[in-house]
Amino acid sequence: MIVKNVIRQGYPFAEAIASSLPVCDEFLISDGYSDDGTFEMLQKIASLNKKVKLSRTEWEKKDLTVLADVSNKLREQCSSDYLFYVQAAEVVHEDNVKMLRAIPDLFPETETFSLPFVSAVANLKIEEEFRLRACKNLDRLNLTGDAWAFSVSKKFIRSEALHSLRRPKKLLRYVGRGIEWTFASSFNTLRSKAVYLPKPIFRYPALFKANYIERCKGHIEYLNVPGYRDVIRSIEQEEGEAFFEKVRQLLSGSLGVHYCGDFGVLKTEDHPRIIQEFITKRMTVPRYYVRDSVLDTIAKA
Repeated sequence: MIVKNVIRQGYPFAEAIASSLPVCDEFLISDGYSDDGTFEMLQKIASLNKKVKLSRTEWEKKDLTVLADVSNKLREQCSSDYLFYVQAAEVVHEDNVKMLRAIPDLFPETETFSLPFVSAVANLKIEEEFRLRACKNLDRLNLTGDAWAFSVSKKFIRSEALHSLRRPKKLLRYVGRGIEWTFASSFNTLRSKAVYLPKPIFRYPALFKANYIERCKGHIEYLNVPGYRDVIRSIEQEEGEAFFEKVRQLLSGSLGVHYCGDFGVLKTEDHPRIIQEFITKRMTVPRYYVRDSVLDTIAKA
């Protein structure tokens, strides 16, 4: 996990850590020199559980690819045979722990695993998808884009492309498979599989209004999107449930997803237990904070 000022931005990072610790033998966290109390809280978390390994890395670029750069530096410190990548807004459902730990034994020949995710603005769905977030600890695999998923490294792609030039059948297979995976990927090969879990992994881009507005304003320096300031002003004007619905419409609409009726609503009991209190109190709690109960869970994990 990589973080930078996640308390100010309202990422449920403590819940993400607490829910992931039962899956992992070690949990690596890199802080980007936060100035909002995030690093101090992480120091406390690391003191509570020896699995947590904390470091700091300067974020040198001002675009979203810095997330992959910092994540890949962090993964170089991992000594385990398998990697499971979790972002600060992502909470693992307690029903998934047993299955996640069993994946290496269930699929010993498979190198990469796509897992189910659901993104939600509090109790409103944004989208559901598979993300390639678990893999064997192989040098040719790293985080890509804004660190949304694992992929093969550019160095490995160049190497394979050059070697395939001397083997026309291999080149043709790469080209054919590339087109197939672009337009009709099955996520089901010997090397890479989609694995269904009892529940999806939950992503929470927005839990509280004040935090989300703060986060959007902080992203201005990373996003070159025309009219982004106008979008922020439009959601600032919304109050109560209208705010969450407005954010859901903006985020899901940009992804081509349009939930209607009950299809787009998550019941409180559907969420991981560790986050349910925030879902029920989203209208009364002004900002994210790290609860003592979550620290207790981390200490016992």
